[in-house]
Amino acid sequence: MGEQAHAAVLIGPRQFEFRDFLIPEITEDDGLLRVEAAGLCGTDYEQFGGHLKNTPWDIRPIIPGHEIQGWIEKIGANASRRWRVKEGDRVIVEASIPCGKCYQCQNGRAVLCSAGMGYGLRISSERPPHLWGGYATHMYLHPQANVHRAPDSMRRDVLSLCNPMSNAVRWGYERGGIGMGDAVLICGPGQRGLLAVVVAKAAGAKLIIVTGTSQDRFRLEQAKLLGAHATIVVDEEDPIARAKDLTGNFGVDVVLDVSAGSIEPLVQAVEIVRPGGRIILAGLKNRRTLEGLVADKLILKEITLEGVLSSSWSAFDQAIPLLGRYEKELAQLCTHAYSIDNSEKALRVLGREIIDGHEAIHIHIDCVS
Repeated sequence: MGEQAHAAVLIGPRQFEFRDFLIPEITEDDGLLRVEAAGLCGTDYEQFGGHLKNTPWDIRPIIPGHEIQGWIEKIGANASRRWRVKEGDRVIVEASIPCGKCYQCQNGRAVLCSAGMGYGLRISSERPPHLWGGYATHMYLHPQANVHRAPDSMRRDVLSLCNPMSNAVRWGYERGGIGMGDAVLICGPGQRGLLAVVVAKAAGAKLIIVTGTSQDRFRLEQAKLLGAHATIVVDEEDPIARAKDLTGNFGVDVVLDVSAGSIEPLVQAVEIVRPGGRIILAGLKNRRTLEGLVADKLILKEITLEGVLSSSWSAFDQAIPLLGRYEKELAQLCTHAYSIDNSEKALRVLGREIIDGHEAIHIHIDCVS
């Protein structure tokens, strides 16, 4: 029996098994990652709860974990040249595994690749070589994987924010076009919303507003510490009236909606954004249909409404130095870490089913503990 990897395998809704898998042999074109950490996001919790039916991510058994970092354990010569890394290097691995040939890949949207491959969400652990997710001590590096060199000195917990930071870069900067002097409204103070505050600040926004509910007070305070100029508690005050007041009735240039499950922020965004402004929709709404939207206002105000999913190569490359620039501030968001065998607890804390000491913002699975 050869060397084995230990992993958390999701076999059904809210059901984990902890299994050992034989570590695969590596060819000239692929590699093996010794996983350091896997960050958690709302999609992990939806996956855990079995709420991804009718999506490409409704797959079990599976090793979850799509926000992945670690060290190159083994690597083939061709893969080393292609990724420009060597054994021992610390890296970030993108969740998507693009084919590189289909229409979407050719147009820079690897997340929409027709091959449908990706870590932690898209490939069952039954498929050899089995190690397709970050809740594990080791992970297989497919020849088409996207790998980024990471700083050796950065804190483990802060580096585990790289995936959501890259999302915030793509959604807010690359697609939303946030720039110098803009007024920005960010709906939802989860980790991506809070990281979007950092992106907006770095891009030179003059006014950053973050909305949340009364349950989000701690997170809204964190938003202010990261650079938000104002926060709105939407179940205690009218967000439309407050946003108009903050902008002198002009409206904001960009609305970034990263709120989960709620459709009200999108309806409100049409009222809050200025004529000619942009609404970037990133928060999934649990398949809820939109009520209350006056569609004519999209036309009369010439509003750009764009849906966004996941990240891009360029966004990852911008996210890593941003983490370094704001490492001290971002460390305050890193509230919890759990071992592989405590994956269930980690996800229940993420979903606010358990209050483990204090409010959870960013949680990661520590795969070396």
